[in-house]
Amino acid sequence: MKKKYLAMLMTATIAMSTVLATVGCGADSSDAADPNASQESSTDEQSADNAGSKDDSEPVTLRFMWWGDDVRHQATLDVIEQYEKDHPNVTIEAEYGGYDGYFEKLTTQLSGGTAADIIQYNANTVSDLMAIGDVFVNLEDYKDVLDTSDFDQGFIENFSYYDGKMIALPTGINGGIWLTNTALLQEAGVDADSIKTWDDFIEAGKAVHQYNDECYLFNIDIETLGKELLGSIMAQITGNDLIDKDTMKLNFTKDDLQRAFNLIHEMYANDVVEPAADSAPYALKLSTNPKWINHQLAIAYGATSNVFDGYYDFKDTAIALDMPEFEDAKESGILYVPPQMLAISSKCEHPEIAADFLNYFYNNETAINTLKTCRSIPPTSQGQKICEENGYADPVIVSAVNKASETGTIHQNLYTPAEMVEILQDAVEKIAYDQGDVESITADTMNLLEETLSRLQN
Repeated sequence: MKKKYLAMLMTATIAMSTVLATVGCGADSSDAADPNASQESSTDEQSADNAGSKDDSEPVTLRFMWWGDDVRHQATLDVIEQYEKDHPNVTIEAEYGGYDGYFEKLTTQLSGGTAADIIQYNANTVSDLMAIGDVFVNLEDYKDVLDTSDFDQGFIENFSYYDGKMIALPTGINGGIWLTNTALLQEAGVDADSIKTWDDFIEAGKAVHQYNDECYLFNIDIETLGKELLGSIMAQITGNDLIDKDTMKLNFTKDDLQRAFNLIHEMYANDVVEPAADSAPYALKLSTNPKWINHQLAIAYGATSNVFDGYYDFKDTAIALDMPEFEDAKESGILYVPPQMLAISSKCEHPEIAADFLNYFYNNETAINTLKTCRSIPPTSQGQKICEENGYADPVIVSAVNKASETGTIHQNLYTPAEMVEILQDAVEKIAYDQGDVESITADTMNLLEETLSRLQN
């Protein structure tokens, strides 16, 4: 069940106003006569914040592994420090860095039984991680200390469960964003509202580059294009995931794939995107591209969780553009997934305490105010309300998440094996660098995909 973020906040505000109005009109006499009502309410709130906290003085050490930028690192370290202050017997060792090499390190550690106790992972890697074995605990076994009632239940049903077990919780709500500088489009004579289809997108790209040959419409790197956007394009074409996770067979034909590859070829051939060699140094860090900084790139694509404070400086002219579509698109293709997931390793010696920390991480008001939106819009109603009331959430990000929650694709390619993703990524790179014709690249890619699937099935 997808819920519109701002609508939830408005509903919560109206509900609170109604309660206050009722109290103002006159409380029930039994409530007014209870001198301990305020104290009991305060005690209940404190219990909710510290649900499952332990009085045990036995020293406990947990390891928490995540990736991110400096803002996320510091906020997470601060939350760890808060929890340790409230639980003097618990030490949480932080293991953090960038994403480069993170997945490989995690799979190696899980395979060797040396992974951290609390683990952050990408939702679309779950198939590869669970292929290693029973690597995560069932969080429902710790529901007495980990309260998940404030999450959108439909969202966690879609992403938290694997083979009937709740193996992880989302760190936030993540939408695909087409972050657009309307000022550059206007200078080039392009109306952002006119970009509805992929044909419109290509024509807009031509117009921007003709206006100024130093400018391009689309700011995207090959890795994001091949590993993320391609799957969304294919969802529009097929209305399905790339792989059927039950049969491990392709859900698309050669013609389907060639149609997607033709679109990518058109982007490069018509100067809609910056030449691949020029944009390569800024892969996975689009905001550092000098052309983006100098307002020579109009649209950046990515996940809302990656748009941090300082990512762009054109606040007055920024919008979240709708994702372009094929005229016969079977679904929107808009990304709507958790930014990351948090799980507890099955090798953890103190899973109940790890679950208690997660309860603090997600439900404690101080923790929410510390984390803000460092992992995108929070996944709980309380977290969303706090971020809205305190202005933590960028309105453009909220707009993108709202679009995703309303029309996001239900096919998010969560179960595509990493080997398959790499094959598609390599094909996109060949197209970007013009290393062959699209038809031949498509045929070679289909052969590689089918050979790899056959091997994985066996």
